[in-house]
Amino acid sequence: MQFQVIRPDKSKHPFMRGMLAHKLMQRGLSFDQANQISKDAKSFFQKKVEITSESLMKSVDELILSRYGKEVLGKLTTELFPTGKQICVFRRNANAPFSKGLLTQSITAAGLKPEEAYQIAFDLEAKLMKSSQLRISKKKLFEEVYATIKKKYSPHLAGLYKLASRIDELDRPVIIYLGGASGTGKSVMSTVLAGRLGINKITGTDTIREIMRLVFKRELLPSLHNSSSRAGIEMPRSLDKKDRLISGFCLQSQQVSVGIKAVVDRAVKERTSMIIEGIHLLPYMQQVLKEGSKKAYHIPIILSLMNEKHHMDRFSERGKGNELRKKEAYLSSFENIRTIHEYCTSESEENEIEIVDNEDFDETTNTLMQLIINTLQEQVKSVQSTKS
Repeated sequence: MQFQVIRPDKSKHPFMRGMLAHKLMQRGLSFDQANQISKDAKSFFQKKVEITSESLMKSVDELILSRYGKEVLGKLTTELFPTGKQICVFRRNANAPFSKGLLTQSITAAGLKPEEAYQIAFDLEAKLMKSSQLRISKKKLFEEVYATIKKKYSPHLAGLYKLASRIDELDRPVIIYLGGASGTGKSVMSTVLAGRLGINKITGTDTIREIMRLVFKRELLPSLHNSSSRAGIEMPRSLDKKDRLISGFCLQSQQVSVGIKAVVDRAVKERTSMIIEGIHLLPYMQQVLKEGSKKAYHIPIILSLMNEKHHMDRFSERGKGNELRKKEAYLSSFENIRTIHEYCTSESEENEIEIVDNEDFDETTNTLMQLIINTLQEQVKSVQSTKS
């Protein structure tokens, strides 16, 4: 029979190993350490019917001391069962509960690893709880994190955090373009970047093209109604296979650029930062680099997969149902997809658009974050120097 834990308010709750492990992680143990101690505790109390939370906490501390030593125990926060205290973060008239997850997310934007960012957030929460500081302004919270990063890591990383955490306060919106061939991971990476940067709006060029198809029928713009890997079928047969494909792809991309420009113009008008991802971005990115813009910070990037086999494997790993049908269509068009991939990377290299090889997800995420924030920092400094 599962024994009961008696809380300070006399309420009884069944002991659950997973819950204990979670509490121990909140106190500062690693995932593996917390799970090991929770297993030890379950064995230790298996003959008990009930126990007070105070006795449980003392016994758990003894188990930690026995298995991991005095140094590990000494670094942990003491409260195993929170008393319902909640830190509130306020800004002007708005209030929100303190969240280690959201704070960790914002810190990783500076280029720190998730585990390093989480430790900063965890330590800060423990510090506030220990001093019974249950209300803190967003500005003060930022200053605390900024000072910690500057002291523990470097002034440079602290400066990147300062910029990344205040994207919504910049004098103009940030537009990030994530282009590249099918299967290079643009959609997934856009979602991750949006979360880390606090950007709420993501638009795909496939969505833009789908809307344009409703406006412009096949009879008017036939190339718009073909997939990118079959974009060459409307091109003159006097051209060889590759030239037909690239000519059709470029034509299709130019047509989609009209919709991309409308989306960007709307974001600029509303002062809304956003990420645009898709295969059709290259012409518009080239135009932005050539003409520049005083109304937004533009950051164009191309994702690639230089290893052809790994690129094919991305399609082979796709799921069932509609995804399975898509997988088969992608694999049958893989030669054309690679041709477009090579064109995108070569054109980007020639136009000095940053190319990131998406071989390893975590490494790519960190690379993109550093690239975005560093590029943004340069653009902000350039604008500020022009004003002065």
